[in-house]
Amino acid sequence: MTHKILLRNFIILLGILLGLAACADATGVPGAAGPDVLYADGFVPGETGNWVVEGDNAGQTSFINEKLVIDLAENNIMQFTTLPDMTFDNFILEVDAQLVAGDLGSSYGVLFRMQDTTRFYRFEITGDGLFVVERRDGEAGWTRLVDGWRDSPAIKRELGGINRLRVEALGQSISLYVNDELVHQFSDSTYTSGTIALDAGTFVQPEAQVAFDNLVVRRP
Repeated sequence: MTHKILLRNFIILLGILLGLAACADATGVPGAAGPDVLYADGFVPGETGNWVVEGDNAGQTSFINEKLVIDLAENNIMQFTTLPDMTFDNFILEVDAQLVAGDLGSSYGVLFRMQDTTRFYRFEITGDGLFVVERRDGEAGWTRLVDGWRDSPAIKRELGGINRLRVEALGQSISLYVNDELVHQFSDSTYTSGTIALDAGTFVQPEAQVAFDNLVVRRP
């Protein structure tokens, strides 16, 4: 009887482990398994995508503790890290993002449907609970797709708080979420496909550190 109980417990445990494994691919990203997943990255050394990692005295991007980390030293700057090898048109993107250090007014977020480094959509939040949606049109500058910076109670307002950002892009319809709460929708046909990037920025106050983890891009 004892052997049968032990065997049954072993089978149950094995089933649980297999179930957990089915929820993540080799990257270790939760929910990154399945035929609908186009890309996933847990930022594990040696297993990350071909991110453009660069920096100078003003800002630096690196991989630290299995996270993509952007460090900014100066005020009024923006730094982003692109994934140039993959182009997405219709997709759902999710990523964990957190302001680790710096002024709560510092910003961080996702660039998507990038044509190049000066043409893209930008979904950005701040540590003090604001968000903005913009389109960069090269030399023509920025076009706001929401009326200024808006307050959202969905955003965690603290250093180290993890905010799950989600972008749903289907044709010209874009829906943006923070921690599973819809914060904005808009329709725009300027860019229909492109690459993605992760970014961070400062305003009046210098110095900020932002970390990203558990990135998943899947089909709608």
